[in-house]
Amino acid sequence: MIPEEMREIFEEFLVEAKENLEKLESDLLALEKDPGNPEILNSAFRTMHTIKGGAGFLGLDPVVETAHKAEDILGKLRNGELTFSAKINDALLKAGDKIKEYLEKVERGEEIELDQELLSELKEVLEGKKSEAQEQSEVKSEDPVSKLLQKYGFTHLIGKSIEEVLEELVLMPPSERPTSLIQELDALVNKSTASSQTTQTPSQEEEIAKKMEQNVTSEVSSSSSAAQQPQPTQPSSTDSTPPDKPDKSSQPAAKSPPPKTASPEEEKVLRIDVQKIEALMNLVGELVLDRNRLVKVVSTIMQSVSESDQQIKGLDDLESVLSSIDRIVGDLQVAVMKTRMQPVKRLFQKFPRVVRDLSKLLNKQIELVTEGEDTEMDKSVLEKLEEPLVHIIRNSLDHGIEPPEERELLGKPKTGIVKLKAYYQGDRIIIVIEDDGRGIDVEKVKKKALEKGIISQDRLEKMTEKEVLSLIFHPGFSTADVVSEVSGRGVGMDVVMTTVMNFRGTIDIETHKGKGTKVTMAFPLTVGIIRALMVSISNRNFAIPIYSVLEIIQQENATITTVSGEDVLILRESTIPLINLADVLGISNSKIGYVIISQLGNQKISFTVEELYGDEEIVVKPLGKIFGEVMGISGATITGDGNVVLILDLAGILKRVNNSVIA
Repeated sequence: MIPEEMREIFEEFLVEAKENLEKLESDLLALEKDPGNPEILNSAFRTMHTIKGGAGFLGLDPVVETAHKAEDILGKLRNGELTFSAKINDALLKAGDKIKEYLEKVERGEEIELDQELLSELKEVLEGKKSEAQEQSEVKSEDPVSKLLQKYGFTHLIGKSIEEVLEELVLMPPSERPTSLIQELDALVNKSTASSQTTQTPSQEEEIAKKMEQNVTSEVSSSSSAAQQPQPTQPSSTDSTPPDKPDKSSQPAAKSPPPKTASPEEEKVLRIDVQKIEALMNLVGELVLDRNRLVKVVSTIMQSVSESDQQIKGLDDLESVLSSIDRIVGDLQVAVMKTRMQPVKRLFQKFPRVVRDLSKLLNKQIELVTEGEDTEMDKSVLEKLEEPLVHIIRNSLDHGIEPPEERELLGKPKTGIVKLKAYYQGDRIIIVIEDDGRGIDVEKVKKKALEKGIISQDRLEKMTEKEVLSLIFHPGFSTADVVSEVSGRGVGMDVVMTTVMNFRGTIDIETHKGKGTKVTMAFPLTVGIIRALMVSISNRNFAIPIYSVLEIIQQENATITTVSGEDVLILRESTIPLINLADVLGISNSKIGYVIISQLGNQKISFTVEELYGDEEIVVKPLGKIFGEVMGISGATITGDGNVVLILDLAGILKRVNNSVIA
C-alpha cells in the first residue's frame, strides 16, 4: 500500500510509468524487425531503468525485481553478450505486462506479490540458456564464411549462402560497403571453386566462378578504387580502426533508422488534472452562451433603431466591441477544446502487440500498417475506441486474412496487411480499418441470419448488399462455424455498433470477395460545444446536432408512402424508414413541414419536423440527477434568446422506436 503522504508522487509516477511501458512495448516490437539497432536497444534499456528507479523510490519491490532482471537482459543485448531472439523478446514483453499488472493492483489499493515463475524465466535468459536459434547460429558460425561475418560485425547475415551474402554486400551504398570483407569472401569463393573436395561437378564450379567474377569482382575493383579516393565526410579516426574489430562504418546502416536528434527547443509538457480541464470547458461554455445572448440583444437593438430611425450614441462602438468579443470567444473556445484533443497515436500504438500475438496464435503472417497517427480527437471518444477497434482487428486477423499457404495459392503475398488509419473530413474524424483478406461472404451472412431467425426470407430478398452487411452488427450474430479462442461468439460487432451509436458516430462496411474488407467509422470532433439545427414541433423548440443531418427536404418535395405497414421516404429510388418525431415525443396537433435525413450507425433514417429556424452554436448541458438519462434526449442548452431547449439524440430516438416495436 502507498502511504497517503506519498500518494501524489505515486500518481505522477503512475502516469509516467504507463507512458514508459507503452514506449517499451513499441521499442521491443521494433527490435523484432531490426534486432541490431543500437538506438532502439538503448531506448528500451533507458526506459526500463527509469521504471525501476521510480518503483524503487516508492518501495514497489516486485516491480523493482522484475524491471531489474529485464534491464539486465537489455544490458547484455546492448553489450553483445546475448543475441536477440523471439524467446528473449517474449520474456521482455511478459515482464512489461507484469509490471503493468503490478501497477494497476497498487492503484486499486491491492497488495502485490512477486511472480516467481516469470522471474525464473528471466533468470534463465540471463544465465545464457541458449535458444534453438542461438544454437543453430553457433553451429553455423564454425564455417569460414560465418567467422568472417562475425569478424566484421555482419552477424545478421550468418546462415545465408556465400553468393547471397556477397550480393547483399555489393548492393550496399559505396560509402558503407565493407571492401575488405568483400575481397576476403571473394578469395574464399575462388579457393572453394579450385578445391577438388567439393561435391559439385566441374561444370557447376565453372558456372559459379564465372557468375561471381561477373557480379562481384567488378564491384570489388570499383569499390576498391572508390575507397582510395579522399573521403572528406569520413573522420580521420576511422583509418586507425584495428583489423580484428568490426568497423562501425561498415555496418549495414541502411537497415537502421537514423538516430533522432533533439530539436533546439524541445516540446514542453505541463500535466493538468482532467477535472480542471472539464471545469475550464464549462466556463467557456457559459461564456459562449452569454456571447450568443449578447449577439441576440444587439441584433434586437439594431432592428428597433432601423424601425424608428433614431440614432443611438455609441451604437457603432457597440457593434465593434461585439465583433471583437465574438472573435475572441471563438478563439478561446477552439483553444480550450484543443486541450481535450489527443493524437490517435496513443490509441494506435496498442495494436502492434495485439497483431503480433494473434498472428503467432493463428500461425499467420500479418503486418499492421498505421497512418495518420498525429490526427487528434476528443479524449472522451478516444478512450472508448480501444475495445471496438480490438474486435474489428481480431475479426480481420481471424476471418479476413488467409493462412500463408492459402494466400500463396491465390497469388497473394504470404504476409497479409491490416491498415489502421485516421484523418479529418469536415467536422468529423474518420477511423478506417482495412485488410487484404478474403472479404465477407454476403451469401453466408444471409444464410446465418435466416438460421438465427434475425430476419425473414421476404425481407432478406428486398435488402441491398449494404443492408445485408449491416446484419453482422446484430447481437449474437457470427459467421464463424466454430467458436474459437479469438472470435465466433457474436458479441464483438455488437459492441462496435453500441460504441459508435453512443458517440453519435456512423459506420460503413465495404467488402470485395477475395480482395478484403474496409470498415469506416466517423465521429464528431468534439462532444461539448456543437452546432445544432434548431427545429420546432407544435411550437416546442428542439435542437438536433448538425453532424447528424445529411439532407433536409420540404414536405411538398418528399415522397412518403407505406411499406409493410411502416412509413418510408422514397429518395432517389432508395427506401428510407420514416419516423414522426411528434409521435415519438408524444406531441399532438403537429404538421409535417420538413423531413430530415440522418445517418445513424450504418443506416439512413428520416425524421419529420414542423419548422426550421436555422443553425446555432450550442453548449450541451446534462439533464442532471433529477431527470437522469432520457432515451432520445442527450441534454439541454440555452439559446440566444434565453430559452431552454432540449437536444434530441436521433440514435436514442431510433432505439425508442425499435424497443416499442419489439415490445
